[in-house]
Amino acid sequence: MKSELYLSRSPLQSWCEPSGRTLPAVLAPWLLESGSLTQRLRDHGEGFALELLGYHDVMLAEDEARWLGEPQARCREVVLSLAGTACVYGWTLVPQRGMRCAALAGQGQTPLGELVFTSGAAQRRELQVATFAVEQSRWCRAAIVWGRRSLLEWQGIPLLVHELFLPGLVDDKESM
Repeated sequence: MKSELYLSRSPLQSWCEPSGRTLPAVLAPWLLESGSLTQRLRDHGEGFALELLGYHDVMLAEDEARWLGEPQARCREVVLSLAGTACVYGWTLVPQRGMRCAALAGQGQTPLGELVFTSGAAQRRELQVATFAVEQSRWCRAAIVWGRRSLLEWQGIPLLVHELFLPGLVDDKESM
């Protein structure tokens, strides 16, 4: 599946635990964040905005299906920006049973971090990192970017959250 970012959902190498890779110093705190990425972005700069790209149903890879306990999921894609600059491209895989939860089904423009970290005890587990090739788009230049995925448990619902840190997040002088 490809998004408007012309992003391959396949990492350039296998997902692995953060200790298995040398993380760029400028991104390590972002990649290892255990709390709300939404809140971290708001603390980082002005003008936080979420652009909802859409929802669609997807068949899951074997490891994703094992984590979510179902072969299919609902995928929600977003771009998070600060002051008009795209910083994070994210997609969340929600098992079909999770869409029966009114808060998830009607989430709309509400950031996932805002929903799960302020309205209940969300727990992040299984944090993994990888790099991705992103083609030029209206959100960013072509680049190799770092991303993470983690399993959030919220109200008994597993959510597989993917976040790619776009070049706009850090100053161009800093190495990603």
